[in-house]
Amino acid sequence: MEVKLKAHDKIAAGREAKCVIPGCGRPTMRAAGKGLAEGHCRYHVQFKARHGSHWYPTYKAAELKPYFLVSAEWIEEHLADPFVSYPLIGLKGLLDGAGRVEPAMDIKRRPAAFRARVAFARLREAGVKPERLMAIHMAVAALIEDDRGSHRVTEFRLVQTAKAVHRLASGTHPNWEWPMRDGTVRPLNFHAYPKSSGIVLRVIGREIDEICGGVTERALEAVRAARLAKFGPHPSHLPGWKPLWQRQREAALRKLAKGA
Repeated sequence: MEVKLKAHDKIAAGREAKCVIPGCGRPTMRAAGKGLAEGHCRYHVQFKARHGSHWYPTYKAAELKPYFLVSAEWIEEHLADPFVSYPLIGLKGLLDGAGRVEPAMDIKRRPAAFRARVAFARLREAGVKPERLMAIHMAVAALIEDDRGSHRVTEFRLVQTAKAVHRLASGTHPNWEWPMRDGTVRPLNFHAYPKSSGIVLRVIGREIDEICGGVTERALEAVRAARLAKFGPHPSHLPGWKPLWQRQREAALRKLAKGA
């Protein structure tokens, strides 16, 4: 017989709820009274905003590089094919139509679509070619497919694509000459970086995915095979590999053992 909880019992249960990420133990945002998330704590909600997954972190450039190299080669070999050349035209239009570059310090409170447009304008001004954006999209998709421990959801793939693209040209770096008392001048550099988190990453990733999704799907297996032939298997396919959650658990147990 199903027992229905009364309203005050549901409230009490909500206050005791813990984050569903294994090993976390923090109260959910709703339980802590700091948000509406019923299954995750504030830390893991913010983690997802930055990385596209509640638990899997952003890939490092070194992890992505082998896939990027073989993807760039594949694109070069198929430039004459319409299913490659047409998306490249679309990417060029995305960059050329992005408008002017706005300083990073002036766009903090602007809508995500506006900030995404500025990100593409910054890439254009930095000389980033459409072929490079397509290669990044392919590389991210192939890496996620090869990584046995990865989070295979669309949002994670979009965010990882956006973050890899965002690293190419992400900030504003004005330079001035500051006059000194002795009559000389000293260079003064200022660096401002837009926040690599939130909805703007989803917008950037979706814009690229809508253009490159078809060609990436077509090239995926070829890119994975080329990567395997040139660089060997992904670490997750080697003997002794352990998934991220297991490595984190073992690290936490070692830390507890040292403190005991």
